[in-house]
Amino acid sequence: MPPEGADVSGLQASVATILRVMKITETSFRVAHRELNFSPPDLQSLRFIAQNPGCRSGELAAYLGVVPTTATSVVDRLVKRGLVSRTRPESDRRSVALTLTEDGREAFARIDAEEKQTMRVMLDALPDADREGFVRAMAQIAEHVSKIR
Repeated sequence: MPPEGADVSGLQASVATILRVMKITETSFRVAHRELNFSPPDLQSLRFIAQNPGCRSGELAAYLGVVPTTATSVVDRLVKRGLVSRTRPESDRRSVALTLTEDGREAFARIDAEEKQTMRVMLDALPDADREGFVRAMAQIAEHVSKIR
């Protein structure tokens, strides 16, 4: 629960506005997002696999907060698009390691660059002295909500 006196309604309105504007921007102006047409689970899967090459489908499912069959369906789509490859490591032939293909790395790099540009726009709204604290607070919030999810 938020501490007494916390402006929950103000935070709710601010977050809703940011999400709405980001969604409009993503679908209207961002070239890579529009051209590549990823669903949120696809994009989050690309991000996880890029950051954890050789990960297993079960790890991806845990990250996404979905059942393993759903993660497998997401991976199937990404494999079909040529963005992810499945390999069987020599050390454990029963498991399947996930990695981005060259096309997957290129697609993720484009999306990542555009997202970073969007983050720069957000940070430009703050005075220089407030930016580091804002980023630190957002990291704390993200860690907290990840733990309770």
